[in-house]
Amino acid sequence: MALGGMHVRVQDWDEWRTDALARLQADPVPELAFLTRVLQSPTALKLCEATLKGPAAVADRTTALVEALGLTPAARYDARAQLRTFERLAGDGLARLPHKDDQPYLWFDETTEGGVGPVGAAPDTPCSMALTLSIASMHQLVTDRRVDVRGQVTCPAVHPEPLTVERGDIWIRPEEGIPHHHGLRHQLLRYRMELTDIDGGRWWLEGHKYARARRDVWRQTRALTVELGREGEPASLAGEVVVPADSYVRDQIDGIKVDPRLTSQEKRAAKLTWLAWFGLEMGRGLLGPFARAAADLLDLRRTQTPTEHHR
Repeated sequence: MALGGMHVRVQDWDEWRTDALARLQADPVPELAFLTRVLQSPTALKLCEATLKGPAAVADRTTALVEALGLTPAARYDARAQLRTFERLAGDGLARLPHKDDQPYLWFDETTEGGVGPVGAAPDTPCSMALTLSIASMHQLVTDRRVDVRGQVTCPAVHPEPLTVERGDIWIRPEEGIPHHHGLRHQLLRYRMELTDIDGGRWWLEGHKYARARRDVWRQTRALTVELGREGEPASLAGEVVVPADSYVRDQIDGIKVDPRLTSQEKRAAKLTWLAWFGLEMGRGLLGPFARAAADLLDLRRTQTPTEHHR
């Protein structure tokens, strides 16, 4: 449920019952009136406790019977089913999906340095970014692998003063990392940001991190190819910015911050879950080009000679 964005506090049964009754009596909810009566009924409480505190039920005999009779196996209520339930609750107005403007569930800083220049020319003008990457909940990672972005872009080629990121998104392994064109350059991350300058001008920035079958894997995770242009116009500037090696671990691993309303245990779980999920996605993204290169290298099909072709 936490991965789905429902940050639920775990309580003991007696503690939860006391707390729930107090809340329902202080602020009655008509739809939960039946639950209030159940929690106050000694008989109903015995049934609840027998269900909650009894031994875990198993389905071994049922599964064996289903297989013996050749019946269709029961659908398992897994994590994805839980997410669909959560989304239906939100659609019916009984729950609320996390929003970009909510208190972030988890966030960290990212700084980049590099240069840009007119498209097709040398990127000789300094350009840097000071961003804050965040997620409102794990729900957005599970559904579309997206991270929210805020911060500033300093690029004198665009404007003497820093530009503000009004809206920004990062997609992790967009389109499952499939390359734009047939080749060994796979998509690792895609940045898309809407920028404004202090004079009201509106700009856009799009960036890509690519995975290649090369030994500079560490740099691939930090280098971002960028394009910038005015809103509604094609790119006028292009270049590359890179996350400094000494700030990557400091900001994006050691510097992770979590919603202060969570307990210490929940904060640790949030960090570990994010790092495990992101690490797995990046690992898959970086492995793709090497696997493809290896497949091409080991391909035993020889190019046919003209004589063989006409046989």
